[in-house]
Amino acid sequence: MLLESSLSILDGAERNTKVTSRQEVVLYLRQVGLDDFGQILIGMPDKRYPKVSGLLPRMASEEVQQNWTGNHGSDLLKQTNSFVRFLATEYITQTNSSLDNIQVLDFGCGYGRLIRSMYYYVSPNNIYGVDPWDRSISECVNNGISTNIFLSGYLPKDLPVGNRRFELIYAFSVFTHLSSLAAKQALNTLRTYISPHGVLVITIRPLEYWANNPKVPTETKERMEMAHRREGFAFSPHNIKPIEGDVTYGETSMTIAWLRENFAQWKVAAIDHPLVDPYQLYVVLRPV
Repeated sequence: MLLESSLSILDGAERNTKVTSRQEVVLYLRQVGLDDFGQILIGMPDKRYPKVSGLLPRMASEEVQQNWTGNHGSDLLKQTNSFVRFLATEYITQTNSSLDNIQVLDFGCGYGRLIRSMYYYVSPNNIYGVDPWDRSISECVNNGISTNIFLSGYLPKDLPVGNRRFELIYAFSVFTHLSSLAAKQALNTLRTYISPHGVLVITIRPLEYWANNPKVPTETKERMEMAHRREGFAFSPHNIKPIEGDVTYGETSMTIAWLRENFAQWKVAAIDHPLVDPYQLYVVLRPV
C-alpha cells in the first residue's frame, strides 16, 4: 500500500511535462522512500499512470516471480530491498563515497528484480546485468529492461561488457546454487571486472539451510551437512545437462573459511545475517 504522500509524488511525475525519460522519472520518484519506490516499480504498468508506465519497466508476471524466487509481490520486495539497502550502506561504508555515477554490475540478473530497486540509488544507464540463461535476458528485454543486459556463459572466463571495471558488483542467490568449479570460475572472473577500490557483495547459504529446506531428502541433508562441516562447501546438483563436464547448478552452502582459503585475491570485509531471509548470508568482498 502506497501512502497518500507517495501517491501525490507519483501523480506529480505523471503530470510533470519535464519528466520524459526513465532517468527523469527515476530521479523524480526518489522523493519517496525505497520501499514505496519499490512498490511503484513492482506495480508497473498501472493504467492510472500511462506516462510513468511507459517510462518504467513492466514487472515480471506473478508466475515468473513465484517460480523463479519462491515468492512474489510485496513479500518478495521486502527481501529485495533488504539486500539493496545493504548494498548501498556497505558501499558507502567501505568506500566512503556515494553511489552517484558509479558503474554497477548485477551478476546473475534474472528477470531484473534487483535492478528495479537499484534505480533508487544508481542511474539506470549505469547498471549492467548479465545472466547465462537466455530466458532471463528475454524477460528483461520483453519487460523493458533492455539497456546493458547481456547473455553470459555458465562458466564465464570473461563477460560481455567490454573493458569496463565496476565500482559495485553484486550476485544475489547466485553462489547459493553454483558448483565448486562454477563458483571458483565466477569469483576469479569477477576479480578482473572490479575496480581497484570496488565492492563485491554475494549471498551464500549457511549450514542451517539444509535442515530447514523441506524439499531436500533426509539422506541428502545429512550428506550435505557432513560435506559442509568437513570441506566448508556442499553442493547437491540438479538433474541438468553438464557444462564442460560439470553440472554447474544445484543447491549450495559454503563457509566463510572456504571463501578465505580459496580466494586470496578477495578479502572478506563484512558479513550480515538478514532476518527477512535467514538462510542467506550477505558477504562483502574487496579486491586484494
